[in-house]
Amino acid sequence: MLRFRHAAIILLSTLAPTLHAAEMGVAPAKPGESTMTLGLGVAAIPEYSGSDKNRAVPVLVADYQHSSGFFASTVSGIGYKTKFGPVSLSGALGVAPSRSDRDHGISQGSDALRGMGEIKTSALGVFGVGYEFDGGIGIGMRAMMALTHRERGNSYEFGAQAPLIKSEANQLGLFVSATYSDKKNMQAFYGVTAAQSLTSGYKRYDTKAGFSRVNAGINWNRKLGKAWSVNTMAGVVSIVGDAADSPIVKRKTAPLLAVTVNYAF
Repeated sequence: MLRFRHAAIILLSTLAPTLHAAEMGVAPAKPGESTMTLGLGVAAIPEYSGSDKNRAVPVLVADYQHSSGFFASTVSGIGYKTKFGPVSLSGALGVAPSRSDRDHGISQGSDALRGMGEIKTSALGVFGVGYEFDGGIGIGMRAMMALTHRERGNSYEFGAQAPLIKSEANQLGLFVSATYSDKKNMQAFYGVTAAQSLTSGYKRYDTKAGFSRVNAGINWNRKLGKAWSVNTMAGVVSIVGDAADSPIVKRKTAPLLAVTVNYAF
């Protein structure tokens, strides 16, 4: 199963959409086996996509993967995955976090968005397809479809990964991904309506569909014996296209860092 090795895809309500599905040291179940991974850590991420401030947030990993392909996870949601040779397919039900126009600490939001209103939490359908080449290089695409509060729109992520080191104790790899937002998604996160302009002071800004973010970085999983491991992700996220010209975007490129300590059994 192709697994995007970055913190750009963890399904945790405390993390930004940019950090919305990383496989933080979670290993896929081997044929005929089921696995459970528990982990705890911390991530440093922007207060919201486009913020010039970072905040530290807790990361909780609780990931159950059944040998049949069923999974239930804070990492990936609840769903099913299967593989046909080098091709992998997956479908899951997850949660897209809200964005507040107030600073509530660990949740996504900022006082810099006052008057912009809230983007509400939504149930999310996540459908993915991947292809893994010889040597472990993988490419893939995921569709993230809002099932409730559909005014937040849909987005599509295209990614690739390549291993640098792959041993019993260490796995180090590169990742890159790009997110395409439909018009609703782009407007929800980067646009400013006439009403929002009046209440927030930002100038009105209308958007269209297009690529909104590009992520790149490295992921290192260090095993500490049979069950314990430490997973570290370091990278950057860059806002591009119409999103980059939004008046709420105060920093186009921001660092990302996440570290978790995991126990698998």
